[in-house]
Amino acid sequence: MARVLLKLALLATVSLACSINGNANNADTSSFGQDDYDKAIAAVGINSGLANTHYNRGLSYAQEGQYKQAIEAFSESIKFNSEDADAYFNRAYGYRELGQHERAIQDFDEAIRLDPKDSISYYNRGITYSELGRFERSIEDYDEAIRHNPDDSVIYYNKGLAYSKLGQPDRAIEAYDKAIRHNPAGTRAYHNRGLAYINLGQHKRAIEDFDEYIKRDPQDASAYFYRGYSYHELGQHERAIEDFDHAIRLNPEDEFAYFSRSLAYTALGKVKEAELDLNRAKELGYNP
Repeated sequence: MARVLLKLALLATVSLACSINGNANNADTSSFGQDDYDKAIAAVGINSGLANTHYNRGLSYAQEGQYKQAIEAFSESIKFNSEDADAYFNRAYGYRELGQHERAIQDFDEAIRLDPKDSISYYNRGITYSELGRFERSIEDYDEAIRHNPDDSVIYYNKGLAYSKLGQPDRAIEAYDKAIRHNPAGTRAYHNRGLAYINLGQHKRAIEDFDEYIKRDPQDASAYFYRGYSYHELGQHERAIEDFDHAIRLNPEDEFAYFSRSLAYTALGKVKEAELDLNRAKELGYNP
């Protein structure tokens, strides 16, 4: 059976992005409707093929975003084949999508027991632990995933996120370094490594990373804001204002960008401009 593969890339806001791709037993499940599966189940009878039919039905439900029904189908598949790691993996995915993280972890545990060399199960269990705020435990799973698949930049990236959440920017940078090494064309690792450098007070390096990130995503207001912050910390207030200008053009409702620009204007002795920005920041909800 083929697994529903998913890659979760956490952004700095710890949001998740998922994709599902799955085919089982060389069958094109995308062309099957639920009536087709009902007929197949009736025709096959109770044998090993029944587990496959329920499994394919679960994939179809998962691809449609119907996770409750997918879980039921994978559970039926497991009844007829309790040694199928993929069925546990995909049921875990469904549980996680429904916010049932502890049940998801139980199924990932079982998938790993049945297939202890599968990096994807360790990786996804690590993501689940991260969603629960159990970052130390997630790092253990990312390390195990890396042991079995040392070239996957996404695992290093999420490991870096976990270290960032634990307040360990130096360890986060090490992980982001490896993510970038394995995927130099990637984007978010530069952004988040830049944040880690800011947390360490290494603003020149932060600026270099945000330069790289902006080349790849020039429409992200946050990158200009953080680069502007680093320029301000280095005393380069004119360049900071240029970046805050750009951040505000992209996100006119960002009170922090107005407040930060007011600080840069103050540093340059531009009191009127600073006062206007501070007032605008307060209008937008900034509370000093």
